Amino acid sequence: MFLFKRVFFAIMTLVLLASCEEDFLLTRPDFKPSVVVNCIFKDGKPWMVNLSYSRDILTTGSEINPITNAEVSVIEKSNGREIILKHINGGQYVSEIYPPQPDRTYELVVSVPGYDIVKAFSNAPKKANVVNIISDVVDKNITKVNFEIKDNISNYYIWNFISSNTKNPIDSSFNGNPKDLVSGINKYNNISGYLNGLSNTNDNDANSSGGVFTSNVSTVNPNDNEIENQGTTEVTKRYLRLLTASKDLYNYYKTVEKFASADNHNSSFSYTPEIYSNIQNGLGIFAGYTEEFKEIK
Repeated sequence: MFLFKRVFFAIMTLVLLASCEEDFLLTRPDFKPSVVVNCIFKDGKPWMVNLSYSRDILTTGSEINPITNAEVSVIEKSNGREIILKHINGGQYVSEIYPPQPDRTYELVVSVPGYDIVKAFSNAPKKANVVNIISDVVDKNITKVNFEIKDNISNYYIWNFISSNTKNPIDSSFNGNPKDLVSGINKYNNISGYLNGLSNTNDNDANSSGGVFTSNVSTVNPNDNEIENQGTTEVTKRYLRLLTASKDLYNYYKTVEKFASADNHNSSFSYTPEIYSNIQNGLGIFAGYTEEFKEIK
């Protein structure tokens, strides 16, 4: 009798386990790509806007495709002037007339067939008023640099220090690509300033109306030895590179920095920071800045 009960319960357990198994087909809505805008603008430089469709990361082999049939314009809000951008290739839209001017607000308007109108607003602030740059040699490898910014309004600043000689001149090229701007700043590996919490303590709202700032700068340039070995006596010049950024560009830069430093983007157990976007009905960034170089004596 005891053996019969054991066999009976074993059979019932197998039946219950089998009854709990059910196949599910995972379905999701058809993927419709979003319009992606990549545009940073700088005072005096041509308008350059790159448009593409977002790709489906759940589909193997999906690609980022350029948008070549859009209507793109920039409107200067102070006077209503409309600047029409023309497509040249690969989703790049350009205009060399009426380039951005400092301290003016611009509206980007993008019309893509089958999509709602894409819009964004931003400005390129006036250049910062940098005065009293003083450098003190700490040792043969480090120089302490003090500089003062005198502005009457709150601005957003990003700065670093670069070196230049005939073999490695200052890179002043501009292509309107925010990714290249970020990598162009980070390649010097000496970012000193985001003005974290000078006026307040919010990491994404770190602005300042000026002040005195101090940074330690490495004076070791790997290209100096190469020039010395060539028998020249050229002195490498060093510069403070200061970007006065719109709040949009500042927030974009900070979130890209956090995204790049995060680990395991593809892990379900990790947190991937969201990259800042100010694009209505789309993704990406539309933001302005001004830039200047001050030689460190």
